Amino acid sequence: MARRKSPGFTSAAFAAPKVPDYVVAELRYDSQVVISGARGRFEAAPAAESTARALNEILASFRVKRVAPHFGLSERKLAARASALGARARPTADFAQSGVVQIVPRDPKDAARIAARLKRAKAVWNAYVAPRPVPAVATGASVASRNFEPAQGYLHSAPNGIGAMDVWSLPGGKGRGISVCDIEGNWNYTHEDLPSGIPLLGGTLIASPGWKDHGTAVLGEIVSRPGVSGTVGIAHEARAMTHSAVVGGVFNTAAAIMGAVARLGAGDVILIELQATGPNGKYVAMQYWDDVFSAIKAATAKGITVVEAAGNGDENFELPVFAGTGLQKDSGAIVVGAGIPPTNFFDADGFGAALPGYSKIGVPRSRIWFSNHGRIVNVQGWGWHVTTCGYGDAQGGAENRWYTHRFSGTSSASPIVTGAVAVLQGIAKAKHGAPLTPAKVRSILMRTGTPQAAGPGVPLSQRIGPLPDLVKAVKLV
Repeated sequence: MARRKSPGFTSAAFAAPKVPDYVVAELRYDSQVVISGARGRFEAAPAAESTARALNEILASFRVKRVAPHFGLSERKLAARASALGARARPTADFAQSGVVQIVPRDPKDAARIAARLKRAKAVWNAYVAPRPVPAVATGASVASRNFEPAQGYLHSAPNGIGAMDVWSLPGGKGRGISVCDIEGNWNYTHEDLPSGIPLLGGTLIASPGWKDHGTAVLGEIVSRPGVSGTVGIAHEARAMTHSAVVGGVFNTAAAIMGAVARLGAGDVILIELQATGPNGKYVAMQYWDDVFSAIKAATAKGITVVEAAGNGDENFELPVFAGTGLQKDSGAIVVGAGIPPTNFFDADGFGAALPGYSKIGVPRSRIWFSNHGRIVNVQGWGWHVTTCGYGDAQGGAENRWYTHRFSGTSSASPIVTGAVAVLQGIAKAKHGAPLTPAKVRSILMRTGTPQAAGPGVPLSQRIGPLPDLVKAVKLV
């Protein structure tokens, strides 16, 4: 038995309303027959009485619930149809609509038979069973949380995104075989969209909702699970790990890095999602401090790629005050600045009095106003409008189902680059049986990325680097 062909595409199931099928019949212009809504029957002048009678006899052979003018015209307008025919006046809209009749049978199964009989009558131009429409929608609500993947523009093709979706079909293109350790303060390990069993390698969790939301958002960008709801991570087949920066009861980022180094191997990735106040009273990258710089060097020497947030201090790392520090030396890390996303307008909330809702942020891929910059900053990611897990502004309810459209800063930019690194390393291991060196990964991302743009007050000399382009990058793996 042949399957009934689908009428077309709709992604949601719509409950059929309890309304009957009915027939729409259109009288010929010259039939001289009219419908009387008051009497529920066809009528005509004596010369065409037999024609009207034939139509009424057809209806009498069925159990009919209602016969009425389809457009709800008044009796006066219906009666005017006969006058217009006699005068041979130019047909009006009312004239055309007055000849359209609605017939509702008591048994819906009779609708098709009534239409077929009426269609053969001389006075009828056409007759058909009225259609049952459904909404012209191509998406629908998920059975659980909403599907936020369409809002994850950073997954899309260059120049707006990093082209993650373009390379997922490649062996290793989803980060399989790569471990990624996020170093910060807390995470919601039971969030519905994160993999189960994410380990805490060391350190003490910071009991703060802000720290938990932040860590959850970071992991969501990298490893949130694909499915019909929530978000999807750039390298969602990579293995996520975490390490708190609170070690021994104090903040010790260097110890946290070394704790992760002890558990990771060549090809794996460490993400430093932290910043701290530098000598000018502004936030700077963690490698400014010698102990952190040393730990990063140790990680890269082991073949582990370190991705580090440049920080949100609007700081110029080329200033003399940073001479001789890690902000003017190469630690081996990939240092990430924040660029303006293609959605370069603020939403209704804006950002303070100087940047109200719906004002323009700037030129896409130019430095966003708060991002640190300098020669050690290698690549950029979206610094605003990043959709991921946590916070609850996009979807609230239970904390384990929170999502956001507004994750921002070098904190939102760095996970984008981390995901790109995990994808490249996954592809390298699948293709060659071995990962790339951290230096090679950094070089590829810098050489193949979509170039940084200049914007008002943010020239290219304020370097944050290109936005990764995985389609081009994989060609050099």
